[in-house]
Amino acid sequence: MSVIRVSGGQEADIEDIRTKLEADKDSLDYLGVSSDTDPLDFPDLYKMIKSVRPKGLKVLIVTDGRDPVAFDDLVGAGYAHAADILIGREMTDEQKRCISILKDNGCRFAVTVNVKDHDEDSLKSVADGCDGCSMFILRQDKIKPLGRNEMSLLVAAAKSCTWNVKTIT
Repeated sequence: MSVIRVSGGQEADIEDIRTKLEADKDSLDYLGVSSDTDPLDFPDLYKMIKSVRPKGLKVLIVTDGRDPVAFDDLVGAGYAHAADILIGREMTDEQKRCISILKDNGCRFAVTVNVKDHDEDSLKSVADGCDGCSMFILRQDKIKPLGRNEMSLLVAAAKSCTWNVKTIT
């Protein structure tokens, strides 16, 4: 996967990005789209994706799922084919709607949580709402990582929705 980062700041060289993606498209499964805030905050996100995405390359949006209407538009128009939903301590109604949109459209999705925000019960609650996800990502805090025993409980809770559980720092 190649990831592009959307921001409201400096303009990127769109042609350079498109050229590099076109050259690499045969070795890529997805074009990832992320942001410092959330890509769904950018009203012209579809234009940016359209301007850089090589034909046939699928797009994965890294989002906290704050705007299901914008997300539904991207998925429905074919500008998003998968997502990594960043979830806090509890799933919001908006995140649940985004997951529903993905499922209804046959799209794959991953879920990422910060483990420092969770205990076994809260993670199990999140996992219950993510049935069918293709990957559950447990993000460790770099400064104060959880111990092996604590992580073991969280991994077991996450495995209630998918076998594919990854731990990252």
